[in-house]
Amino acid sequence: MKKLSFTQGLLFALFFCAASQPLHAVQFVRLSLAEAKVRAAQLQRPLFVNFHANWCLPCQWMDNNTFLDPNVSDYLSLNYLAVKIDVDEVQGYADKEACGVKFLPSMLVFNASGIVVVRYEETLDAGQLLTLLQRYNTPENRVAQRPLVMNVNHISSPVQENIAPNLSADADDDPAKLDAQRRRLNLPTPPPPGSPGIRKLGVQLGVFSSYEQVIQQVQFFEKKFNKPVNISSRLYNGQTYYHLIAGPFDTPAQMQTYLNALQREGLKSLVVLM
Repeated sequence: MKKLSFTQGLLFALFFCAASQPLHAVQFVRLSLAEAKVRAAQLQRPLFVNFHANWCLPCQWMDNNTFLDPNVSDYLSLNYLAVKIDVDEVQGYADKEACGVKFLPSMLVFNASGIVVVRYEETLDAGQLLTLLQRYNTPENRVAQRPLVMNVNHISSPVQENIAPNLSADADDDPAKLDAQRRRLNLPTPPPPGSPGIRKLGVQLGVFSSYEQVIQQVQFFEKKFNKPVNISSRLYNGQTYYHLIAGPFDTPAQMQTYLNALQREGLKSLVVLM
């Protein structure tokens, strides 16, 4: 029998592995939740996160059926950032806890600002999943919203790096100065309480220009304070900055509890609308 050279054998193995991959399988990206939120904000796409485990039989069914459907695969690849998180891995377990995932499979859709817009904790076939993806692929979910400053106490936390321009503290008691700075920075005026479509409260923890730094800080704050941290990427003078925002908070009382916890750690912050 003719022997194969090492190079021929390697090429054959690579060809066999490539041929064995399903042609229309969803191409999930392997990222932590924090990394995925940053990437989705950069891409201006909603984020689809599939929490799974190798021992989960319904997860295996979806891998072998739902995620092999060409319509699902094509739609995810064109419109979403699709991420698969293994809850048996150390980081995957931490991400599961941060998102409050209790059942598998669990699929969460985040908008480009990193906020959960829907979660499904059940097995879905291709048609059901495609309907879900189409429903939440909306213009507002594809845009990472700029934080809307409500409390102008300037952040002085040591976790920050390369702070982007923001409203200064000396405008706090002067509405004219505050409006002038909002116009200069192209920030919208906060809607009055009770206005239709009012956004929820958030707490800005810092502004960073380093991708690696923002990932570290998201993991630190989520682990330390047990509250999801969202990322909003914005462009200032040609430089991308990442705003870290905890929330959303449903009530001012919930937000105040979080602010008190930050204060006990010596961390200052900024209240924003998300």
